[in-house]
Amino acid sequence: MKKKLLCIAGILAVLAVIATLVGPGVILNAVRQPEPEDGFAYAESFRTDYDDIRLHLQELSDGLGAEFASHPIDESDGLYIDSFYLPSRDTQTNLVVLTTGVHGIEGYIGAAMLDVFFGEIYPTLDHSDTGVLVVANVNPYGMKHLRRYNENNVDLNRNFILDWDSFDLASNREYPKVDTFLGPTGKIGNALWHEAGFYLSLAKTAVSEGADTISDALLTGQYEYPQGVYYGGDGDESSTVYLKDVFARCLDSDYENIVHIDIHSGYGPRYNMVIFNSVFETMTEAESVAAFGYGNVIAHDSESFYATTGDTTDFFYRLAQQKGTDTALFSTCFEFGTIGDAFFDTILSLHYTVDENRNHWYPTDNATSAQIVHENYMELFYPTETAWREKTVTDFVAATQGVLNAKLK
Repeated sequence: MKKKLLCIAGILAVLAVIATLVGPGVILNAVRQPEPEDGFAYAESFRTDYDDIRLHLQELSDGLGAEFASHPIDESDGLYIDSFYLPSRDTQTNLVVLTTGVHGIEGYIGAAMLDVFFGEIYPTLDHSDTGVLVVANVNPYGMKHLRRYNENNVDLNRNFILDWDSFDLASNREYPKVDTFLGPTGKIGNALWHEAGFYLSLAKTAVSEGADTISDALLTGQYEYPQGVYYGGDGDESSTVYLKDVFARCLDSDYENIVHIDIHSGYGPRYNMVIFNSVFETMTEAESVAAFGYGNVIAHDSESFYATTGDTTDFFYRLAQQKGTDTALFSTCFEFGTIGDAFFDTILSLHYTVDENRNHWYPTDNATSAQIVHENYMELFYPTETAWREKTVTDFVAATQGVLNAKLK
């Protein structure tokens, strides 16, 4: 009997060693993104280099005869917010504002959609009364270094607070309960055992605190843990100061009507772009779908709607209210789904988010684990799959045409 137990123990030990050696490679092969393919419209617009995108944006601006400007965030690292403006020729009736890269890494899909906009949408506008303003790579650090967050680990789409003096930094009551799970310390080691550890920690936290606590802690943003995920900061970031000023100048301009589209990726069903309206937009989901002729809309009355703190679209509305302006405003978010929105998809999204942030603060010495973290994070925000990229073009054109047809005067 003793010999049998020793034999079984020996076999299990050998299997554990094999799994430790082979498992990480299997995981890496499973998550590695496919090489991008050519042969579809705008395939070349899906660029992967921050500096190349900046150069292309200036060339695009020059070709349109626009006023191009670069606002420095950190010149030593080559970090700039780029913008260009195409004024209406005669009367200032409509201003279309496009913002990209608020969540740095999401600026890559934003850059591709700018190409689509000027190839498909801009030629159809009435340039006599409609101007266009582009503000790109709003979070240049995150874009260049492939992070959602900026140089201070701040999620800029939780940083657009109207009045910091009256804002409660402890407003997220749930995050402290799950910070240990969402902000693990120490380097990621062997990928196989790391995977097992994550799901064990998830199960433990869900049992002790509840799954809803984890969800609530994430979505609204948090303002007390600077190294944590979805950290909204404790004051305006440099990029935020700049974009707040841009919004103010838009509202102070002579344009009668402003339509703002903020381009994002990561949330929602894969192969689908969702129009995610602000809580301040009065149209219901059904009214929005009918007005835009586009089926994927989340409005304030939608079952899947969730409120965030400090995002750009809500701030734009709050600023307009504060100014008491007569300018008509529609500010919305275009969100390209990547991983998916099924139960296990949301767990993967959480997993990839936590891993990336952990590896940022505690860089792993394990090259395979580092590559897995990178591949997963890119899949979360900028998939290379041809079918996904083709669908982003189709959805963006349909949604943009629908919104502009409904909202431009």
